[in-house]
Amino acid sequence: MFGRWFYVRIGAAERALNAGRLDDAFTAACEPEIRRQARGEKLAESVARALLARARVQTQEGQYAAALADLDRIRQLGLSSADAEALRQRAEVEQRERLSRQQIQQQAAAAAAEDVRDGRIESGRLTVEKVDDPRRRRQLQDELDIRVQRSGQLLEQAEAALTRDDVLAAARHWQEACQRGRDRHTDAFVARLADAVRKIVASWIDEGRIERLLALRPLLDPIAKADPSVELQVQTVELCTRAVTLLGEGRYRDLRHTLLRLRSAATAARWIDEALDALTQLADAEERLLASPLGLYVTTAGGGARRHDANLEHPTRREEPDAAPLDHRPLLVVVEGGGSVLLVPRDTVRIGRAGAADVDVPFPGDVQSHHADLLRDGDDYFLRAHGEVAVNGRSVRRTLLRDGDRIVLGANAKFTFHKPSGRSASAVLRLSHRCRLPHDVGDVVLFRDTCLIGASEACHVRARDAANQVVLFDRGGRLFARQVPIGRRGVLGEAHAVNVGSSQVLGDVTVTVKEYQG
Repeated sequence: MFGRWFYVRIGAAERALNAGRLDDAFTAACEPEIRRQARGEKLAESVARALLARARVQTQEGQYAAALADLDRIRQLGLSSADAEALRQRAEVEQRERLSRQQIQQQAAAAAAEDVRDGRIESGRLTVEKVDDPRRRRQLQDELDIRVQRSGQLLEQAEAALTRDDVLAAARHWQEACQRGRDRHTDAFVARLADAVRKIVASWIDEGRIERLLALRPLLDPIAKADPSVELQVQTVELCTRAVTLLGEGRYRDLRHTLLRLRSAATAARWIDEALDALTQLADAEERLLASPLGLYVTTAGGGARRHDANLEHPTRREEPDAAPLDHRPLLVVVEGGGSVLLVPRDTVRIGRAGAADVDVPFPGDVQSHHADLLRDGDDYFLRAHGEVAVNGRSVRRTLLRDGDRIVLGANAKFTFHKPSGRSASAVLRLSHRCRLPHDVGDVVLFRDTCLIGASEACHVRARDAANQVVLFDRGGRLFARQVPIGRRGVLGEAHAVNVGSSQVLGDVTVTVKEYQG
């Protein structure tokens, strides 16, 4: 039974091999029953020779995957030869080289497509020529030609706009032309455009054409990138943009600084000086209003923001027995982000050597035990010397102090007198670094009614990172605090008692008051 099956099966395999059906013959030659017979072994050898011949043809035609598959079949038959292995090595090498060439071509096509997409006309022409695939190369060339055509049309429109002195339209058309495709023509045009921008920005600032300057702002960055000579115009227009924003937000102090920078960067346009004068008048009017009895009441007591009961003649007041008493004893005030200050709520402040009796401000170093007095008379401060004292380099015995006066006690105890704000009668002694008091006290606040804390130069205590301001104020001989608006905006915060030994958080300002043991 087996002999009959063998002759039928091997006969079919031999006929398949003779007919060129090599795969069918290979399948039969792999059957173990056939391989065990001599006739089957001869069939396998014939199939192996045919597979090797077909693999050579496939390798010559570049069909490396098919050739390697036939060489694998020869190995499966166990009939691999030196010729078969040499052909395998050749096919593998050529296949790797083809894959490498294909990868290079793909990278070249991707680079060409990126150049075309980004509008790099000159480099795009070079990279497109390196693409071997004719169909892909033709596609990229067509896309490049369309971009060149559209860029040229936009550049013509930019030329026409510049001829009629429409710098805004010229800048827009030039920017769109560069987005479609940047080449030597767009690069040549930008020099003329930059020259026109320099002239028109100066003219618009002189004329106060703010709306045109703001319209030009988003168009300036690509011009400045191509021609750095317009960098000053970019900064000038940016200052105008910032000034508009600050005015809308009511941030008049910052607006003044911006206008001063604008005046130094641009020509002395009349409207800039007029705006600065208006801000000065506004600041003076606000200072006078806040220094009036009405302003002082609003700042310290809350004014109209305070609640009243049904009997309007008797406003509701809360007793705050824990508030720090202002009984003429110095208090240590620690402001997070602003350091430590000494708060002295006295009209006569005694200055002397650390460790001496009855000294309000104890200076370390070579000073007398009672070296000088600071006396408050209304809003004025006088210095009365008992030891050697120099004010602004001039020896004095008694003098009226003015904001910014530099004072030296003895040989090297130095401080500066400041009256930061017309809102408050309080003054500040800013100590030199070597004269800091115990507990790292750098400033002494001569407290009268109110003391401002914040980032502004008008504040007695500087907290540079604070976004809001806080006022410490005297209510019935005790210390209270509230948030106050910056500029002309905001709502007065609720008054809080400032307790000795605990911290008070008001917005982003944290205040801690302690008894001072200097």
